[in-house]
Amino acid sequence: MTMTTIRAGASAASRAAWLLAGVEFFFSLGWVVYVIFLPELLARGGVDKRHLPWLLAADQLLFALADWAIGVAVDRARAALRRIGGMLVMLAAVAAVAMLLLPWLASAPPLFLLATAVWVLASAALRAPPYVLLSRHAARAAMPRLAGIQLLGLAVASALAPYLAIVLKGVDPALPFALSALAVAVTALALVAVERSLPPPQPVAVAVDVDGGRRVQAVGWSVLLLIALLFAFGQQVHTAINSAAQFRRLADPDLLPWLLPVFWAGFSIGLLAVGRLVRARGALAVLQGSAAGGALALGCAALAGSLAVLLSSQFIAGALWGCILCTSIGIVAERGDPLQSGRHTGALMATLAVAAMSRLSLAAVGGGTGALLEWLPVAVWVAALALLLRLARV
Repeated sequence: MTMTTIRAGASAASRAAWLLAGVEFFFSLGWVVYVIFLPELLARGGVDKRHLPWLLAADQLLFALADWAIGVAVDRARAALRRIGGMLVMLAAVAAVAMLLLPWLASAPPLFLLATAVWVLASAALRAPPYVLLSRHAARAAMPRLAGIQLLGLAVASALAPYLAIVLKGVDPALPFALSALAVAVTALALVAVERSLPPPQPVAVAVDVDGGRRVQAVGWSVLLLIALLFAFGQQVHTAINSAAQFRRLADPDLLPWLLPVFWAGFSIGLLAVGRLVRARGALAVLQGSAAGGALALGCAALAGSLAVLLSSQFIAGALWGCILCTSIGIVAERGDPLQSGRHTGALMATLAVAAMSRLSLAAVGGGTGALLEWLPVAVWVAALALLLRLARV
């Protein structure tokens, strides 16, 4: 393989990552629209608002199951040397139709819940497969950088969420849901374009592993998923529960839509910087350093006595969360079985969904006091760091 071929492959992977950032953006924006209007839609059907957190938690459970199933399906397609574009378009079309119908079915709760389940399950086709496509056609060392580019879509959508909640207030849900459904359909076509721009799947030759080696790999993989769960749960509690309370303590509540995106601004910077950090220090070292610095930043946010300190802490915590997420995806690509990249990526996406489900369940039962919740992200990130240090010695 010549240097020209290698550079052409790297350039194609970068272009694909930028296109997939658009996929991530529209998928995440659709979820934001759904969460904004869900209370109103439940009220139309006479459903008590106290059921809202449980419904969102159930959505995340469905995401977790679907992520795993889609990952397995992608691996089977790879084993048969087939492209997955047709399957993704079909699932995305089902998701788009289900989302389009949600506002119209709100007055019939059973049908509304069924359509919601269909939308969640089908839209999982837009979560794990993009990372699988990149991991198969890019050098493993490049995965943190490419994942960082793709995750910019999530960062922008998350930063826009507080503004959308204001802009869409009082708007009939039918129009935002229709636009989101259209965006889901378009992103499926973008996925097909990405797949066709990359080389067709090739057989992967791997060394035959002995049983003992497989057992060690299985143990290491289980620890990696546990670490990812701890990181994601801490981030969920911080951004969805603690951040607003911390800003309210030091600033006018009316400023929240302008203050909450600071974390996601830092997240974007972390995504753009992680590639160089990994090239210089290695993925595991960056992950360990980001975990330590992130736990410290979360602690500073909990203790902040001025708005300037809180803003700085939120920005740094967001940047380090970006590094953590990208390096986690990179380590999955580096340590996972090449024949099971879909299964491994699906498992990581499912773990992130389980973390969101856990946070929503915690909120639904009213678990924890303010002080306990404020320090919970710090505690779980420190626990994740301890496991990372142990993993480095395996």
